Amino acid sequence: MNYKIEIPSLKLDFKVPPSKSVVHRELIIGFLEAVKEGRKVPNEILESLETDNDDIRATRGCLKALYEAGQSDAVEVYMPCNESGSTLRFMISVGAAYLNYVGLAQKKKLVFLPKGRLIDRPLDQLITCLAARGVKVVVDKEKNEITVEGVLTPGCFVIQGNVSSQYISGIAMALILLPGYSVELRGDLESKGYFDLTLDILRSHNFGVPEFIEGPFQIALRQAQGPQEHNVPEGDWSSAAFLLCLGALVPDGQVVLHGLNKDSLQKDKIIISILEQLGFSFTWNGSSVELTGRPDIRKARELELNLDAADYPDIIPYIAIVAAACTKSTRIKNIERLHYKECDRVEATINALKSAGGSACEKDGSLYITGGYNASGELSVSTYGDHRMAMTACLVAAWTGLPVLIDNKECVNKSFPGLFSVIASAAKQSIN
Repeated sequence: MNYKIEIPSLKLDFKVPPSKSVVHRELIIGFLEAVKEGRKVPNEILESLETDNDDIRATRGCLKALYEAGQSDAVEVYMPCNESGSTLRFMISVGAAYLNYVGLAQKKKLVFLPKGRLIDRPLDQLITCLAARGVKVVVDKEKNEITVEGVLTPGCFVIQGNVSSQYISGIAMALILLPGYSVELRGDLESKGYFDLTLDILRSHNFGVPEFIEGPFQIALRQAQGPQEHNVPEGDWSSAAFLLCLGALVPDGQVVLHGLNKDSLQKDKIIISILEQLGFSFTWNGSSVELTGRPDIRKARELELNLDAADYPDIIPYIAIVAAACTKSTRIKNIERLHYKECDRVEATINALKSAGGSACEKDGSLYITGGYNASGELSVSTYGDHRMAMTACLVAAWTGLPVLIDNKECVNKSFPGLFSVIASAAKQSIN
């Protein structure tokens, strides 16, 4: 079924939903902290909330499956990771450590149940790392299952960092239950900011963690000092990036977003800097940011922009649409990882631009975008079932001022439930 998006205006005053990146980590660390201290794991960690997005539901579901693993004689512990790459990559190490800690590693195996393209996303380096410590990870694409079994042997987890920081983040959290173990990073670390976020949250729970050091290093964690009271997680900069881009693209769009951390370690905060390069301006008031100025588009279209997607791949589709609207030409390098997301986001982004008569291509690991569009009438943009691409379609509608048809609006529940209601209210236009 097709849905029509029209965004003729935008007046948005909105509290941004909690950061997925923060909530994943808070849930896992809170779970492991309770287990380590012999406390009952709170229901607020295990039970889903009505406001949860699909990825957070996946992490809660996996934690609940682990916690209930000892209540059944079944060998398999089914882990509903669904389409969440963070859940899968964190919970492989965390799950192995948990079974080891509670004495079930010889009796049980984890069976992860991925959906969509998740089973095709790379795990090789994590598999190699865990194999050296006695844990076998098998990816069975025919059954669409990933099994994890084996007893951990003491020592150091050695992990390559050039594919995903989620591998080492998962191991770092697992170390809560593994006294005497350590982790050593080899090579450069992809998306370093997300690992910094993991370490920052571990410190907030009173775990001793050294500062990140470039190149090989080790971390050791001390025992937590009792349960901590934690503030509501900061707002999600991925969601904020989309909403700020939306406001930037709608003529005279007004956007005020609340609940954000100006000094956040979330790398998607870069959107402020990128939009400022394009001539937009913002005003901060505590944890609120307002779009307060926009460029002369005639002058903006003379700009040539060069960006590096390595640390903020999730918002590249949004940036691509804004770049097409505001620059003469843009090059975005290090886009290879976008091929392995919920869809091939390089291809999907190029197709979204072309749907509006824009021009874009991929060459030598970079995305090249030529500014401007040439379209009229009603446009059609495929979401490929990917939440980011559904949001990108909204940006195409804002950019061109034309109605845009999409094939799936429910996919935004993966990261931003209720998004289309928010847009419809702010735009005074329904999503049909």
